[in-house]
Amino acid sequence: MVLPAHDAGALMTVLLPLEKSRELAEWLRILAQPQRLMILSALLDSTHAVSEIETMTGIGQPTLSQHLGALRRAGLIESQRESRAIHYCWTDTPDARRARALLMSLQPGALPPELPSPTPETTPGPAASARFARILHP
Repeated sequence: MVLPAHDAGALMTVLLPLEKSRELAEWLRILAQPQRLMILSALLDSTHAVSEIETMTGIGQPTLSQHLGALRRAGLIESQRESRAIHYCWTDTPDARRARALLMSLQPGALPPELPSPTPETTPGPAASARFARILHP
């Protein structure tokens, strides 16, 4: 058993467990396609018909259909049929909200999320560069 070094002013580092890391990598893999990012960014402002998405992105119909299907299966977008047209919009799921926030934060002119500013208590000085942990044997 390893006990972490105790420093009340230090920021906590959260280590993702392996299974959560795999889930996150899969989620990011879905987003790691330039054409999918274009589709999702086209949907940031409102719902659009497939023909509108095709015009906005320049992605051809067969490829567009494949990417729309992948994003729909991932639960990020949903489709609604209106007469002969199919419209797509973001779903209201936690993953979709996270993906949408990520895309919005990457838009030109968007400010990155605020990170805590280092303070004298959390900024290690020359004497505070080493940390120690106590190892207890069962």
